[in-house]
Amino acid sequence: MESPLYAEMAQVEGTHWWFRGRRKIIISMLGRFASQKGSLLDVGMGTGLNAALFAKLGFAVDGLESAPEAITIAKEVAPNVRVIESSFPSSVVPANHYAVVTMLDVLEHLQNDTAALHEVARVLAPNGIVLITVPAFSFLWSKHDELAHHYRRYRRYELSARLREAGLEPQFVSYYNFFLFPAIALVRLATKALGIRKEGSDFSATPALLNGVLSALFGAERFLLRLIPLPFGVSVVAVAKKV
Repeated sequence: MESPLYAEMAQVEGTHWWFRGRRKIIISMLGRFASQKGSLLDVGMGTGLNAALFAKLGFAVDGLESAPEAITIAKEVAPNVRVIESSFPSSVVPANHYAVVTMLDVLEHLQNDTAALHEVARVLAPNGIVLITVPAFSFLWSKHDELAHHYRRYRRYELSARLREAGLEPQFVSYYNFFLFPAIALVRLATKALGIRKEGSDFSATPALLNGVLSALFGAERFLLRLIPLPFGVSVVAVAKKV
C-alpha cells in the first residue's frame, strides 16, 4: 500500500462509514463463529484499530505487520497488542497456535495468496477459524486498488476454492456491502466508460449526516448475514475452519 495511505487511514478509520460498517460485520461474525475468546493473530494489522478492538472483546491478540509506517501508528493505537514485525508467511509465527486468524482486506495485497492461506492453516490450532474479507469482482477495479497495491479482486467461489486448497473448510462465505453495491458499481462503471481518471483513494471524508446513514445501512447487513449469504456485494467475507 502507498505509504501516505496509512496516515490517511489512521485519520478516518474510526469514523468513516465503510470502516464502521465493516467493523459491525466483523464483530458479528466473531460472535457467531469464535465465541470462545482464545488467542488471535491479526495478519496485516495496519494501523492497529481492529487489533485493539479484538483485545477489548477479550481475545489475546498478536498483530502482524510489515510496513514500518503502519507499525509506528499501530503501536500507539494498540499499545497492549504484541506486534510481530514481519511479512506473511512468516517463520517467526508458531504453528498450531492461534484459535482465530483475521485477514481483513489483506489477502488481495499478497502476490501469492495460495501460500498465505497455507500459512494460515499452519498457524491455526486444530478447529481454529480464519476470518477473511476481500474486495469483490474485477470489474469494480478502481484507482483505489492501484494505490493500495492490490493484485486481484475475488468472486465468492474463487475464495472458497482457495480456502479448500489450503486445507481450510469454509463455514460461511458471502458477499457484503450489498445495499450500496448498485450505486458503487454504477459510479465505477460510469467513471471507466467516460474515461474519468479519479485521483486519490476511497478514504475521503464524507459529510457527517451522509456518513451516519451509510454506516447504519452498511452495518445493518450483519443481521441479514446471520440468515443467508448475500448474492452480490462490493466485498466478500469468509469464515473457514482448520479441520
